[in-house]
Amino acid sequence: MPQQVLSICGSMDFIDEMETIAAELTTAGWTVFTPQRAEAGFRWEDLSAAERIQRKKAYIDAHLENIRQSTAVLIANYPKNGIDGYIGANSLMEAAMAYTLGIPVYFLFPIGAQGCQLEAESVASEVWNGRLLL
Repeated sequence: MPQQVLSICGSMDFIDEMETIAAELTTAGWTVFTPQRAEAGFRWEDLSAAERIQRKKAYIDAHLENIRQSTAVLIANYPKNGIDGYIGANSLMEAAMAYTLGIPVYFLFPIGAQGCQLEAESVASEVWNGRLLL
């Protein structure tokens, strides 16, 4: 069986949860990528506008490369900002890229009522209702 590779995407507010999922799936034999922990809590205000763009681009490029190498993507869409199943701009962008590459996109929780709900639902392969189904 070919190696199963999963990229987990989600708000950096939930890096601990994403890393916990990654550890569980790694134990089950998956290769798992998560966003870079260094981005969580990064002090963006300490950088100039040009430096912020350069740093954010580096984080985006690294995670998109992980997605390119993946056989599946999991959007860890925990509640945030009063929205159950929150999807941020980065997660929607990552889901759309995976979808374009033919990589299945799974959502950990039902997609919440937000501006991008229809778009997220349109690229979703499956919603796991809080359970890891791989």
